[in-house]
Amino acid sequence: MGSVPDARLVGYWTDKNLYLGGMEASDIAFRADGTGWVYWYNAAGGFEVLRFSWQAAGQDLTVSLHEVVSGTWSLDGGAVTHRANSQVGSDEQIALAYEITAGRDAIGKPATLLEFDKPVILGVTANRFALERELALDEQDPARSPCE
Repeated sequence: MGSVPDARLVGYWTDKNLYLGGMEASDIAFRADGTGWVYWYNAAGGFEVLRFSWQAAGQDLTVSLHEVVSGTWSLDGGAVTHRANSQVGSDEQIALAYEITAGRDAIGKPATLLEFDKPVILGVTANRFALERELALDEQDPARSPCE
C-alpha cells in the first residue's frame, strides 16, 4: 500500500505491560513495508493472528485485514510453538485514529504508548499498546511457518 508517512508506528507493540495480571494479551506489529499483524493469545493456550496491510495519513490509520489464523500455542523445550487449526481470508477494512505519546506502563516504567480511538479488532484487542521493540527486517508473525 502506498508510503508510510508516520515511521513511528513501525515496530512491535504490546498491551501485556499495560494490563498486568490479565489472562490474555494482544500485540500489534507494523512493518515498514506496509504489512503487519495482530497477535492475540491467552493463558489457556489459544491464539489468533490477523494479518493485514496498513496505511497512515496524519493521525488516521487504515488497516486492511487479509487473513485470520487461529489455533493453539505451547511451550516446547522453552520455545513457543504454534499449531494453526483454522486459516480464513478476510477483506475487512478498519479506520482508526491514533496518537503516540510518552507515558508509563502498569508499574510506572517509562513507555512509548500507542492509543487508538477504539479497539483495533473488537473483542480481540484493547486500544492501548506500549512499544516493546523494533522488528527484525525479515520478521514474520508467530503463526507463519518457516517455509511460507
